[in-house]
Amino acid sequence: MAEDYIYDPRTLNPILAGLAAGSVGAIAAALLALPVDSPNETTANPITITIVAMLIGAPSGALWRSVRAQRNGSRTFAWSIGGGLFVVLSALAIIEWTAGAGWFTYAGLVAAVIFLSVGMLTPVISRAVAPSWAAWIPVLLAVIVALGLFSS
Repeated sequence: MAEDYIYDPRTLNPILAGLAAGSVGAIAAALLALPVDSPNETTANPITITIVAMLIGAPSGALWRSVRAQRNGSRTFAWSIGGGLFVVLSALAIIEWTAGAGWFTYAGLVAAVIFLSVGMLTPVISRAVAPSWAAWIPVLLAVIVALGLFSS
């Protein structure tokens, strides 16, 4: 166990913290993607951005839960998030090279924002002393923003 980590049962569950961090990333990514041309409005839109961000956030929270008390847990978490971003950007580069259509520009920006927000915010939010329902506020806001941007 790391000497600097002390479990506090009043803090948020790391999985909820990851979900909240993914939701914050979804809001930022959806807003930043507005001026960028979407390669396909059916699959690349604010709703899918929000779903993907939450699907990245919750497992990242589970990862943080498993490594947070280990020696160099923060470093392991950061390298894992960075590795995930690298894999996604590599896949997007291959898609761009084979299919074209601007996927790297659009989805690369979205992925970078989501992974950076999840990587930076999950450990911070998981240390918050707050009731569990508080983690659902950014989730609700992300859904509202996604629906609002999708309909416009």
